Amino acid sequence: MQTTYQEIPEEQYRNYFQIQDRSQASLVVRVVMWAMLPLSFIDILFHQFSFATAILLSMRAVTIALSWWFLRKIKKLGTAPVVDQYLLRWIVMVMVLQLINNCCTPRDYYGHYLIDIWGCLMTFIVVPLPLPQLRLPVVGFVVGSLVLLAFKQAPYYGYSLGVAMMLPASAVTGHAIASYVHRYRRKLLSAERELDRQASIDPVTGVANWREFMRLADAELQRHKRLTKPMSMLVLDVADFKKINDEYGPETADIILVEVTRRIKRVMRSYDSLARYGSDEFCVLLPEAAANDAEKIAGRTQTTVVSMPITVAGKEIKIDATIGVATMNEGDNVSALLHRAGNARGKGKITNFLVA
Repeated sequence: MQTTYQEIPEEQYRNYFQIQDRSQASLVVRVVMWAMLPLSFIDILFHQFSFATAILLSMRAVTIALSWWFLRKIKKLGTAPVVDQYLLRWIVMVMVLQLINNCCTPRDYYGHYLIDIWGCLMTFIVVPLPLPQLRLPVVGFVVGSLVLLAFKQAPYYGYSLGVAMMLPASAVTGHAIASYVHRYRRKLLSAERELDRQASIDPVTGVANWREFMRLADAELQRHKRLTKPMSMLVLDVADFKKINDEYGPETADIILVEVTRRIKRVMRSYDSLARYGSDEFCVLLPEAAANDAEKIAGRTQTTVVSMPITVAGKEIKIDATIGVATMNEGDNVSALLHRAGNARGKGKITNFLVA
């Protein structure tokens, strides 16, 4: 059975692979920089020490200098779109230089087309840019190379025809391979995110599970201590839940848990965190809630949860709940806060603890 995951947005995908893509971009730039040295030697062989050679060597020197500058700057650039802009300009610069170099070669020389065909293929595969951004410069390079081909003097007709077919074919092949790699990476990341999400939520109610709640609560507790702000925690226990499960069955019990979760959410503030950490127990983290605020929220929560019976398969099931609430004291950790709230719940009443 094939599992389908919700695909993550393009921005998240690019940001996730940002470090890896920057390393790959740096590698591509370094390879091209080193390739300029043998290409410069070829320029001298073709044109000797002429004016054309001086122009080409000057352009290659400028490309090497700008590449070196880009390598130094790439680590300091901000988000992925900013890196993409610089990398795209660099790619266009390299392609324009290659076209100019090709125009300066003799009319009967076709050797540079081997580099062009390989370059069109590899540009899509190794350059870490979104494919829509790469299409225009690569297509422009292919068109420019085909136009130049019309002015070449081939030994026979089939030679030019073969080059004319291989250039666009290499670009299309590179695009297809890169597209497959991007889709594969994106599916892997989507699956990883979905697995992380499933590992942090309760499968019945859809709220955070115990592990995720402890992580969130610990981060919030540290933040509130640093800012010297109050924080409270609410623990709710559905009364006689085991009896309900035994009498009506686990499916009915799950429906009751889902409805209890929905009712708790009605009372919660937008920035509160809800979790299920036991079979019939829920925790609510109340950021920036002092003792009085937490007591009011707990009272509203209990009233909302038990106000109406829950109808399941035509049967009305009356539920009850006990709630305990505790407010953070100096030196508290998450376990201590939960322990105090749990003890208050065990007494069957709401109690509060003043901030130390």
